[in-house]
Amino acid sequence: MTWQDELQHLDAELAAGRISAEEYRQRRDAALGRAQSEQPGSPSAGFPQQGQPGGGYPGQQPNPFPPAFNWGEAAQQGNQQPPAPDNSTQVVQNPVAGQQPPGQPAAPNDQSDSTQVVNLNQVSPPQQGWPAQGWQAQQPPQPQQQGWPDQPAWGQNWGTAADGGTPWGDSDLPPEHGDTSWMRQGPEVFEGAGKSRKGLIIGLSVGGVVLLGLIAAGVFYFLPGSQPRAQPPASTSTQPPTPTSDPLPEPPPAEPAPPVDPAKVLVPAPEGQPSTFTGPLPPAELRGKKSGLLTGSVREFALGNGMVDGWFNGTIAPQKTSLIAVRMPNQQAAKELTRTYLDSQTGLSTVEELSYQGVEVVSTGRVFRTAYTSHGWTIIVTARAPEGQDQTAKSRFQDVLTQQLAQTPPTVRE
Repeated sequence: MTWQDELQHLDAELAAGRISAEEYRQRRDAALGRAQSEQPGSPSAGFPQQGQPGGGYPGQQPNPFPPAFNWGEAAQQGNQQPPAPDNSTQVVQNPVAGQQPPGQPAAPNDQSDSTQVVNLNQVSPPQQGWPAQGWQAQQPPQPQQQGWPDQPAWGQNWGTAADGGTPWGDSDLPPEHGDTSWMRQGPEVFEGAGKSRKGLIIGLSVGGVVLLGLIAAGVFYFLPGSQPRAQPPASTSTQPPTPTSDPLPEPPPAEPAPPVDPAKVLVPAPEGQPSTFTGPLPPAELRGKKSGLLTGSVREFALGNGMVDGWFNGTIAPQKTSLIAVRMPNQQAAKELTRTYLDSQTGLSTVEELSYQGVEVVSTGRVFRTAYTSHGWTIIVTARAPEGQDQTAKSRFQDVLTQQLAQTPPTVRE
């Protein structure tokens, strides 16, 4: 690859943005240096011998580095540069020597579509405001060789003034001085775009959450029935419990004093075969042959808490019916005996339609039982029907209970 091809390749790389401007200048200077080192030292080999600048010593080589770049002079040179035709190559003047050195042939004027041989030691002045610092600081003077092949002039096909002054016609190098964003290469180019995309995604997510919250609040606020209702003030007074059912009926009014005769406490047993236990029920018999009339816990409570005496009326056929009266020392003892009897009836449910205030009736369907307190007496009523005659047992129990309540009304009604 010749140095002209290498320079054209560098121009294409720089225009495509694959190399930076600094790398472009370094590689271009290296190519020009190699091209100069490969040239013969004799002026007759191809380059015309460059004249000595005035005021120098004879035989002394010219300074390979041009004077330091000056922005003011560059601006004046840019303003004084006449516009060149679109398809012509501008003649590049030698900034070191203001005039053509003696002994060097003048370049003939070519047509607008021809390519002029450019002296390599000449530096093109800045065009259209583009600073020429890189051109003056990097190009060493080279002797021109007569037989060197023609090279396209620098900047012939570069961007115009509309391109912002960049020689390759794109925005890799911004025209503003001090902006270093064009120097980013490789992954740095995409770093800003990635951050911007992440920020955009986060912003859209936050905005969506806020929008959904506003929509939910609007629906809650404007829909009928969604308004928060004012809670009634809490009542400071204790409300009585609401009854779950109608109150139980009142039994007959209580007698001011209990009967003196135990046989007068109970009503006679209904029609049927009387039980052999009918009659008085003293504590001794309750411990002995009549112990089966009461369950163990009830019997032990009565005997252990001062049972005075008692009475029993009952039948064993066709239905079993029993009425038991147990006299305790006082009403409180009789009340506790009544509660002990009802608590012992496990597995039986309360029948409210047959119950009264102070008289709780329990049943299994075939058996109906109750116990209540009247002064110092505990009165127990039981009715049991044969298998399949539940309704008969209920009817008989209801008749016997009604008569017994009228005979000895309860005094404890809770």
